[in-house]
Parts: sequence; C-alpha cells; structure tokens
Amino acid sequence: MSNFSTIIERWWLVTFASFMVILFLFLNNGPSSTNTTVLQNLPRPLTTSIDFPNTVNVQYPNPQNFNLNSEQATSRFPTSNLPSCIPLNLTSTNVEPEKSSQVTMSELKFPEAEKSSTQVPQWQNSKPSYSSTGNVEPEKSAQQVPVSNWESSRSLTLNNQIPRTELQNSDPSRLNVQVPKTKLQSSEPSIEGDNVEEEIAMEETKCDIFDGKWVYDPQTSPMYDPTICDSFLSDTVSCRRHGRSDREYEKWRWEAKDCKIPRFNVHDMLERLRGKRVILVGDSINHSQWESLACLLYSSIPNQSSVPRPGWTFKSEAYDLSVEFHWSNFLVELEVNRTTGKSILKLDRVSPGARKWVGADIMVFNTGHWWANRKRWDWFQYKRKVFEDMKLETAFRVAMKTWARWIETNVDTSKTIVFFRGFSAFHFGKHWCYRETMPIMDESYELKFGKSLKEIVERTIPAMKTPVKYLNITKLTQYRVDAHSSIYKTPNAKQLIASGREKPQMLADCSHWCVPGVPDTWNHLLYASMVLDSRPRRTASHKLI
Repeated sequence: MSNFSTIIERWWLVTFASFMVILFLFLNNGPSSTNTTVLQNLPRPLTTSIDFPNTVNVQYPNPQNFNLNSEQATSRFPTSNLPSCIPLNLTSTNVEPEKSSQVTMSELKFPEAEKSSTQVPQWQNSKPSYSSTGNVEPEKSAQQVPVSNWESSRSLTLNNQIPRTELQNSDPSRLNVQVPKTKLQSSEPSIEGDNVEEEIAMEETKCDIFDGKWVYDPQTSPMYDPTICDSFLSDTVSCRRHGRSDREYEKWRWEAKDCKIPRFNVHDMLERLRGKRVILVGDSINHSQWESLACLLYSSIPNQSSVPRPGWTFKSEAYDLSVEFHWSNFLVELEVNRTTGKSILKLDRVSPGARKWVGADIMVFNTGHWWANRKRWDWFQYKRKVFEDMKLETAFRVAMKTWARWIETNVDTSKTIVFFRGFSAFHFGKHWCYRETMPIMDESYELKFGKSLKEIVERTIPAMKTPVKYLNITKLTQYRVDAHSSIYKTPNAKQLIASGREKPQMLADCSHWCVPGVPDTWNHLLYASMVLDSRPRRTASHKLI
C-alpha cells in the first residue's frame, strides 16, 4: 500500500513539473509586445478633439520639467504605439509622479478650443478622481466620459475601429464626440451597473460676460425708440433731442469673448420683475442707468406703465412693479452746513436716505465719480473725529466698509438680490470725447484713473457676508469715447459754440452717456446676470438648485 502511495505522489510531482515547464515555454515563446487590451481598458478620464490626429502620443510625465512642448516631449520620453482606438493628442503638464504602474494622463490640448483646460487626475486607491475646468456657453453643456464607458458607444468602439480618414472628414455630431465644456467635481468613473448621471456632479462653468469687445450690430441696436421716453429723459442723456445727428454710437453691441450673452428680452425681464420693487442708488451716472432701464421697460408697455415727475420712479400696475432711483453720491452721509456752506463727509455713517432702501427686491448701487473731486467736501469725519485731510484711498475704503456693514445688517438674502455697478470710464485729455464718433478699437487701451478705487471695490465685495453681484462695466466703457453726452447734454450747444459764446471745453460732458447708448448695455448685462444665475445647476445628488 505504501508503494502505491509513493507512485501516486511521484506522478503528481511529475505532472506539476511538466505543466510548469510547458507554461514557461509558452510564455517565453509568446508575443513580446505589451498587452494593449489591458492598457486600453484602464479607467482614465479622457476628452477628445474633433480634429483627430493620425497617431496617439502618450507622453510620460517628467518630474524635472513639466513645461515641454509636444515635440520636445516626444524626443525625450518614450511614446506608445498602441492602436488608435480613441485618437487623441495628449500633452503633459504639471503632473505629480505616482507610485502606480498605471500611466498618469496629462492635460489635453484642443486645436479648436484653446481656452479649454483639463487638470490631470490624481490616482488614489485605483480609483481616479477627476476635475476639469473649461469655458462653456450658457446654453450648452457636455459630459465627460471615462474610457470604460466608451466601449458601448455606437459610433466609436474598441473592437470595431472607424478608419482615420473617415474620422477626419466626419460630422462630430454623428460620431457623438464633444469637446468637454463642463466642470466635474470629485467624480469617479462609473462602475458596472451604476448610473453615470447620478454619480457625476455637473456645474456650469461661468463665463465672464464683462470681458469682451464691441461689435457693430445695427440690426438689434438700439433696443427702443427714445422719443417714446422724451417726457422723462433728462437733458444729460438726451443727445438726439439736442441735435446730435449721427446715430452710429447707438448701434454697437457688447459681445463676450468666451460665451454668448443672453439676448435682452424685455417681456421676459418684465415677468422676472413682476411683483417686485427695484431700486438704483448712487450718483448721476446711476441715474442714467435708471433712465435707460425705465425707457427699456416703458417703451414695451407704454399703456401699462407711467413715470410720474420728477422722473425718479417707473411704475406698472399691470406688473405690480416699481423701479426707483435714490440719490446718494457717496453712499455715506455728506452733511452740509446751510449757514457756511461747508460740508463734512461722514465716513462711518451710511446715507440718511438708506431707510428708503430697506425691503427692495433688487438693489443696484454705485459710487466713485464724486470721490474724484476733492472740492466736493471740506472735511472728513470718522468716529466723531474731524480730519482736515485724509488719503483718498483710505477714506474710500472706510466708506465702502460702512456700506458693506449696512448691507449685511439690513438685507434679507432670501428676498433681496444686491448688485454693485463698477466704475464708468470718462474721457478727457488725450482721448477727449468731443467730436468722437467711433469707439476705441485698440483692446489693449486702458484708463488708469480710478484704478485704486476700483481695486478697493473688488476687495470689499468678496469679503462681505452678504453676497453682492459685481457688474464690472469699467472695461466696456473705456472703449466708448464716442458715446458720451459731450456737448449734446446742453440745448442749443452747437449754436452757442458756433457763435463763440461758449467753448467746447466748457460744454463737453465726457462723463455721462447718451441714451440710447452705453447704459442700455449695463441693463442688458444686469438682465443677463439674472438669467444666468437663475439657471438650474446639478449637485452630486442630481438635484436641481
């Protein structure tokens, strides 16, 4: 019996040894190339370019130099000759080396969308967490799809390749391939059986509607006939009424660089404002914005609205709507001694008219121009101490903090939306507005005056507890040397100049604007901000907010 057991044991040993020898020979004599099927199915986040290249260049990150261009990287690092299952052009930037055998993907370059950028995923516990940023049009969004999910695509699969010549000449919509334009936050690749849409948090990347250029568009501008509003438009903005004959300044439209600004729809705006109280608070420049907004609304429903004199309130009973203007040149209190005429600017006390601001549904504030003229006040007051002089930036910073505290104390964020309109450019000196009929087309042009005050505003608003939306109209106004009221804020200005009784230097107003004109764009962007902010966004739980 022991002999039989010994024979059995030796037979198993011989069999096992034979199997190992055969397996070793098989592996040594097999193909030496990399198993591309495994590599192709690694769960990497990918994006594609519509203009597919003929080859795939997977470039490995070099911790010593992350800023090489594609030609340098190809010559210094090994490239893969994998079959072009998903044609891409990959470039390495700012990648932290990982201790994983998997290849880390780099930033993707898009020939047709240079503005888009994608951050490299950081691989942890074999589950990549990816985050991408890019510019998106307000009306559009596209989801980013992991490689593992592309196997089921009808038009682009791993096993059934489409010839490159067909890809290059194909319609992107037919291939179902999109350039990513959304921002993925803390998302993971889907596991078999999971719902991708419920796992990926989608959020629209906001575009800066205040960064752009002016385009000539006589088909859509101006948006109304100003003669309808003659009864309440002030002399300051009534250029047509005072003899300005050219109309080209009315026919320019602001266009953002990286997204489409929603077209102004007066009926939609009226519906958004239904049952609301809107206030605009500030100086005469903000009064011009109120005049523009009142004219935009009134011209569409003249029989359902009114502007009682002195022209500071637009009312529509049909829409249960009021749009009011409240004067406050500094937003803080300016106290004038009626006997001596001397004035004190009280930096720590908000304007006395603030009690009338309370309860409004939409607030639009501005200040700035009156701060540019030191002769508008005699002394400063802060904490009951009077100062004969003070650095302008210091005084303005204190005043902005006083306003910010009032907003934080008196605004109910569940009801009220607050806007602050930035500085409006004026044109004197080298770029004097007199007789100008065309915008400044040099996009590098920049006015320096008021820059320090503008920076104070832009530091104050983000630090506030109450959210305030910033209408940054400085850049768009600095190009419009042609659209100021100039001499046309004064009746019979042409005759006065021609007769020699007045000089253009004394009459030309290069601070205020004609209406129709630039203030209409401010209200267009106010409307666009309301539209974009009201669009639903998706959270990780796939709920609309």
